[in-house]
This record gives sequence, structure tokens and C-alpha cells, in this order.
Amino acid sequence: MLKIQKKGKAQIKSQNRVRVFREILKRDGISRSQLEKLLSLSAPSVTRVVEDLMNAGLICEEGTEQTFVGRRPILLNVKKNAYYSIGINMSRTKLYICITNLGDETIYADKAEITGVKSGAQLLAVMDECVDKAMKAAGIEEKQVLAVGVASRGTVERERGSLIRYVSDKEEIGVREHLKKRFDCYILVENNVTVDLKYEYIGRMELNHDLVYIYVDEGVGGSIICNGEVVSGEHNMASKFAHMLVVPGGALCNCGKRGHLEGYISKLAIEAEYKLVKELKEPVSLEEICKRANAGEPDAHQILDQALEKLAVAVTQLLLVLNPGTIVVYGDIFEFYEGVIDKLKEKVGHLVFARQISDINWVIREKSKVRIENSVARLAVESALETSTM
Repeated sequence: MLKIQKKGKAQIKSQNRVRVFREILKRDGISRSQLEKLLSLSAPSVTRVVEDLMNAGLICEEGTEQTFVGRRPILLNVKKNAYYSIGINMSRTKLYICITNLGDETIYADKAEITGVKSGAQLLAVMDECVDKAMKAAGIEEKQVLAVGVASRGTVERERGSLIRYVSDKEEIGVREHLKKRFDCYILVENNVTVDLKYEYIGRMELNHDLVYIYVDEGVGGSIICNGEVVSGEHNMASKFAHMLVVPGGALCNCGKRGHLEGYISKLAIEAEYKLVKELKEPVSLEEICKRANAGEPDAHQILDQALEKLAVAVTQLLLVLNPGTIVVYGDIFEFYEGVIDKLKEKVGHLVFARQISDINWVIREKSKVRIENSVARLAVESALETSTM
């Protein structure tokens, strides 16, 4: 099993360990010499890292590579089922859980309702029940778990491994401390939007070194990459886009204040507004509202455009303060409302002092590709490799 390392020169070796492991995982067999060329590492560096990974039981030698001259080099492969990672994602209403092997293959996935959960103790109890069920179904034991990753909406205290939740009052929930009573492994606790940002975009700097990710679902979240690094802020409070003021004294937000972005652009807010305007007994899904707007329904079109106007105010502030090269957006309104990016860009263009400030990359993150529980399971493994000794 992995042990936590002290900071220092060993960190470079740990970073190389993650790079080598990723490269081996991507390929169905790769030689040491290929790793040297692909990663621009010296032969001794690759040898040391490979030895560490083999001693830890994470990779193995198998098969050979056909060459025209000399002896055939031994190929390296990940031992997919040597260890496993547990990924947990907590949204506003549901807890999603998965177990993946070292090959990123999902061997178990499920979800549980947490709408009625009112306290940290209740939330941890639901999590324990889900973990018990998952491990029993997957047929694995605690000693086979290499890492656990927990992602949650809202504020996360990364250093302490805790979540800050507001239900009836503010409560700090010690997730890592709780899980450590059961698992002797690395435990990652992170904001769910930041997880998707790191997993999908931190290694894709062709998009730009400065990127803003706006996540619109049941609530509103976000994350920022600045100079190639994720911005956390002094108290892990950066990127709280949900609480950007867009209408002073406006709609009531879940935090108790008024006029915040989440009260206008979130999935729940738009569905509630449509239900009110149409005088419906039951809410209609945002996806359906978008389809009705696309078909020409005036009320649906007006409600969505009003929501985009509020988002444009928030985006304008972000553009003026950060001047990012890329904005990534996620949510049903972006996937199902036709021409949404052009509409948003036009609204932003009317608000900024110079139109070229909004002439950047706009990317829609496809909902079908977002599996935060799987992403945090993988990030937990990589964090374990990077912060531990073998």
C-alpha cells in the first residue's frame, strides 16, 4: 500500500510516477524505451518509476514488442484488477457512487436519494450504506482499495477533507476523517465542478491557459484555471458563481440573500418560473422547456432569454476581471436550447465596453460525457501516486 511522502525532491519523482502510469494506462503494452521518448525522461528515471510501480503491484511485465534488430523489449501493462478506487459524487439531491479498477473500467455504479438529508451525520450514514452495498456487490475488501475520491457541490475544505453544507445552519462535515476510520488509503475530497475541470481540461492547454468553467444544473457552480492552475482562493471560496449579484434586491437565493445568479439560471429556478408563468400543477423539465422554445412557444422563449440575460451579466463581470481565453459551459440550457451560445455572446456583447473581449473560445461540455464520480475516482488514484511513497 502507498504511504504519504514528505515534501521535497521526492515530489518530482512522484509527478513522474503519475505521468508514467497515465502513459502505460493509455496503451495496450508499452516498453521502457517508448516511455523515455514519449515523456522525455531519462532511462534511470523511467527505471526507478517502473520499479516503484511494479513493487506496489500496480503494473506488470507481459509480452514483448516486435522489433527488427536486437532483443525484443519487455512491455509494461497496468494490473487492472490489482486495486480499486471508489468515487462518490454528492449533488443537491443525489449521491452517486462507483467502483473502478486501475484500468478505469467501472465495475459498479449506483445512486441514492439525499434530498431529505438534514445533517452531516445523516449524510455520512447514507454514504456508509452506499459504500457497504458497493463493496459487497463488487466483491472487494478494504485492503484492495487504493484510493477514495469524494466530490461535492458547494464549499470544500481540501486540506481538512471536509464539506461545508448549509441546510438549517452551516455545518462542516469531516468526510476524510470519517472514511479514514475504515480505509487505510489516500482519500481525496474536492468540489465536484473542480473535479470535472481538472479531469477534462487541466491537461488540454491548447484551449488556453486561462479558462472559466460555468456549471449549471440543480444549482450553479464553477471553477477557474489561471496560468494553467486551478484557482482556489484564500478560503477555498473562489468561483462561487452561484452567488454573483446580478439583480440587486432580486429573487431569493438558497443562501438567504437576494439577486444571486443561481436564483435565475439554475435548472430548478427556470423550471419553477415556467411552472408559475404557465400555471401548471407539476413542473416541466428544463429540457422540455428548451424544446418548446425551439418550437416557437413564446413563454418558454422569454423565460430562457431572461435567464440568459442574467447569466450575461455574470459572464461580463468574469470577462472584465479575468479576461479568459476560453469559457466552458455545462447544463441542459446549453445542450437543448438552439443557438444558445450565439444568444449569450450577443447579450454579453451589448454589456462589455469592447466587443473583442468576448471574442474567445466558447465550449459546451456535453452532459453525457460528465461522470464526476468516475472522474474523482481516477483523480484520487493519481493524487495517491503523486503524494505517496511506495
